[in-house]
Amino acid sequence: MTEAPREPRGPAPAPQGPHRLPALVGAVVIATACLAGLVLQVVQFTGHIRVFPWAAVLALAFAAATFAFGFWILRRIRPVRAPDPVPSAVAAVWGMTAATGAGIVANGGLSAVWSKLLGLDVTGAWDAALTAPVNEELLKLAGIVLVAVVFPRALRDPVDGFVLGALVGLGFEVSENLVYAFQAVTRAGATDPALAVATTTVVRVGLTGLGSHWAMSAVAGTAVGLLAAARWRPERRRAVLAALLVLLAMGQHWLLDAPLFGEGIAAVLVKVAAVFASTMAVYVLVRRSYRRRMRRALAAEGEAVGMRRSAAVALVTRHGRLRAAQDVARPEQPAVLDRQERMLAAAEDRAALDGT
Repeated sequence: MTEAPREPRGPAPAPQGPHRLPALVGAVVIATACLAGLVLQVVQFTGHIRVFPWAAVLALAFAAATFAFGFWILRRIRPVRAPDPVPSAVAAVWGMTAATGAGIVANGGLSAVWSKLLGLDVTGAWDAALTAPVNEELLKLAGIVLVAVVFPRALRDPVDGFVLGALVGLGFEVSENLVYAFQAVTRAGATDPALAVATTTVVRVGLTGLGSHWAMSAVAGTAVGLLAAARWRPERRRAVLAALLVLLAMGQHWLLDAPLFGEGIAAVLVKVAAVFASTMAVYVLVRRSYRRRMRRALAAEGEAVGMRRSAAVALVTRHGRLRAAQDVARPEQPAVLDRQERMLAAAEDRAALDGT
């Protein structure tokens, strides 16, 4: 008599007991810091909004469109399936509020230090390159770590760190675009506020967008994923690699802000290309590793429930899952999709253990 196929097991249960305390503390820190950052930015923007209301509406509309598109595409680049929406949103909100608000204060303080140590001339040329890579990257990195603490199942692999880090950077970029848009209106003497806002947005999204904050934070987030995959107790090689990734993120930021290669669009494009290429190199490596482990995990899960290896491994792609669901009668498709989700959750648990 043939044994009936078993149902795939679901995801591992959430941590209980004392493991909840760090998550609770992390949630409180995130909520408090985000609220403080939001209040600081509202205070900063209120004057511009009151004086230039239509320009403010346009800037906010551009910001909303940038955020919506970025949030969609950055979640889509995670292999196999998109990350959960809640930790994704928390990551983006941290970058948009807490990291940006604290960055405004920290950058001002560090700029004053550089002025005293290096003089006004040097600081005027190198201020952004000396200040932002330190303050802003560490503030964004803190948010990625907090997301990993509060949502341990959402960030337990380098590829998770890459995606959630990119979302933190996206939030930061959206808020920074607003700052630059309002500053552009003032610098232009308010002669054409709408044009100033539109020009700034086109430059920051269309020209430098591929090498902006999302890319730097994605690299730093990969470092957090490396540590999380080792249960925060990495061996020396992994710890050194994580540190190098954080330094790479800071180096990318330094390169983008440094007054190198002269001025003009060509210089900017060279720096943006360097940042984007190095970020994509990191992504290709972690994506390849993750997909390889997920194929092994899906093969093992398929074997456990009596599924052919080829059919189980095909679930690693969205197209493969859709095709498998379309191969059955329409009334059976919801059950097939549910079974796929449970297999993916179980395979991700197995792949996470394999990643250590």
